[in-house]
Parts: sequence; structure tokens; C-alpha cells
Amino acid sequence: MRIGIDALSWRPGCQAGVDRYLRELVAALQEIDSSNEYIIFVSKEASGRLKLVAQNFREVVCPIFNRWRPLRVLWEQTGLVGRAQTEGIDVMLCLGGLVPPKLKAPAVQVVHDLQVFHYAENFSWCKRKFLTGTLPRCAQIAETIVASSEYTRQDVVGFLNVGRTKTRVVRLAAGSQFRPALPQTIAQTKKKYNIEGEYLLCVGTNHRHKNLAMLVELYDKGIGEKWPGELVIVGRDGSASSILQAAIKRGRYPGAIRVLGHIEDNDLSALYSGATAFALPSLFEGFGMTVLEAMQCGCPVACSNLTALPEVAGEAALLFDPRNRAEFEQALTKIISDERLRDRLKNKGFAQAQRFNWGATAEKTLHVIRQALTK
Repeated sequence: MRIGIDALSWRPGCQAGVDRYLRELVAALQEIDSSNEYIIFVSKEASGRLKLVAQNFREVVCPIFNRWRPLRVLWEQTGLVGRAQTEGIDVMLCLGGLVPPKLKAPAVQVVHDLQVFHYAENFSWCKRKFLTGTLPRCAQIAETIVASSEYTRQDVVGFLNVGRTKTRVVRLAAGSQFRPALPQTIAQTKKKYNIEGEYLLCVGTNHRHKNLAMLVELYDKGIGEKWPGELVIVGRDGSASSILQAAIKRGRYPGAIRVLGHIEDNDLSALYSGATAFALPSLFEGFGMTVLEAMQCGCPVACSNLTALPEVAGEAALLFDPRNRAEFEQALTKIISDERLRDRLKNKGFAQAQRFNWGATAEKTLHVIRQALTK
């Protein structure tokens, strides 16, 4: 079987969750499958950025640049069809959610979340109109749709207007690089980012639905008064960056709040390992990979009880409603002040994270691909 992987939407080093998904999935598929042939279609910027070590994996560099998004989408919807036929593709795994309408081979559409239907303000007008119009049409073309969580599966059925039997849930995992760091590594990393003493950690691209401004406000008006630790926020700028910065400037402890931006995985693993706790107050997640990253590093987790997060966290996190300020603040206060609670969550977190692994993700993905070809 010749399996095509449409990775034309992939921008190496960007789109944190999507970037990690592609790298981890391809690495795991190389581990478990030596019999099928894989052809990965990438843009010019992405050429050579995947670690392809298995002989049955190769990439095809397409004549487009990802940064020219309209042209990339146009070529993906047209030129990719001919390229797939030339390569003799039997089935196509469409990682960016878009399925070429004239694709001859059956397609598996991957949907990590349908944020555009919930938080349209995170998207430009053109991209919003394109996605809300195109994703449902692609869902009709696809043989099967893979969702990262049961929550996202429900969104797919509701927003993309497809039957539940056409969908499959294939959950993700944290990378193996996220594990407890040595004390000396933690100390060096803290020094690198000028972090002193204890700290509460939050990781996520700064979009409105991440709810980071409220986290800052609660730290400033309650947590920071009772606790000497700092608040450390890691992640790329997003649609709410100015809102976050304004919240920090209004506060009484701006020097105790550190916004680090994007950092490398080794440093992030050390920060998870050294944190008093990890807080994720997001209003919306299609999966919630950072919860598992924190758990694998032995960091106690307090996170939102909305959307897909309860599926990922299970009973290994302190769940709270991030829309309720009192409940949100109570959860933060509890996790930073109760050492026995943190020890319990740490132990439960290790066990919960072990339930998710990329080998299983790859196995289930391959099973869906085989089913799509035999339908």
C-alpha cells in the first residue's frame, strides 16, 4: 500500500501542536510499519525538516511556499491531485484538514479542533470564510475523519454535518522528551530565564480562549498576595497578546510575571519539572497536549474542566471552571498551598500520561487508513 501524507500546511517550528503531531506521528509510523510505502508531500520551506530514517518513507517537495497561503491552498486543491496520481497513492492522509475535491484515492481527513467555529476572532476574515466553507465540503469528500478527542468528534458531527460512523477518535500523546529533569538542569534553566524560587507555570499560544488575562488578574489580586512564587507564561504571541500585556501592566506585581514566548523543548521540560504546579485555564482545547507534557515531567496539574480537557486529564488533575473566577482562584490557591494534594496529583499524573503514547496513535491511525482503503 502506498500511503500519501498531505503535509503541505505544515510550517516547521510554528503551529506548536500541529508541528509536534506531524513529527511524532511520522517518527512512530517509522517504528511500527516497514511494509507499506509512505510518500510525504511538503512545501519548499519544509524540505528536509522531517527525520526520515526508514527506507519506506520519503518526501516529495512540491513547487509551493507555505508562506504564500492562498497559492499553497490552490495548489493543494489542484496540483496535489496530479502529483498523487503520479506517485501511485492508494490512500491519502490529509493532516491539514483540507481534502482535494478531485483526489482519486480515498482520503482520511484529520481534524484536531474546530476552533474557527467557536472563536472566529482568532482568524482573519478571509481565513474564517474559507475554513467555515471548505471544511464541511472536505468532510463530505473524505472517506473517514479522524478527531483527536471525543469532544472534537462531536464538533465534527455537528459543524461539518457528517454521521458519527464516519468519524474515528485517535488521541495524541506527549513527546518522550518530556520527562523529569535533573535538579541541576532545573536550576540552570531557571537561571537562564531569571526565575527565582517557586513559580506557577502556564503554557499556550496567547489566544483569547486561552484565558491568560484572567490568570494574570487572579494572580495579581489574590495568589500573589498570599504566595511568594512567580507566574511564568510560555508560548507564542496570538490574538490576545495585547490583552495579556495590558493585564500585566495594570497589576501590582508586573515584575513577578514572566512571559517567555516560545522556548525549546529541553528548557520547557525543565520548567515543567521545576514548577510548583501547572495551570491551564483554557476555555477551549481540541485535545490538550500540554497537560500530558506536564504530567510526564512530574508537575501537578490544575486545568479547565471544559471541552476536551477532562478526557485528557482524567482524575489526575485538579479541574475547575475557568469562567467562574471564585472557583478558578480557589483551585490555584489549593494546588500551590497543599503539598499532599500536589504529591497525589504528581503520582496520578505519571499514571495518566502513560495511557497515551505515540505508538498507539500511529497504530490506530494506520488501522483507520487501512479501513479507508477497503471501504
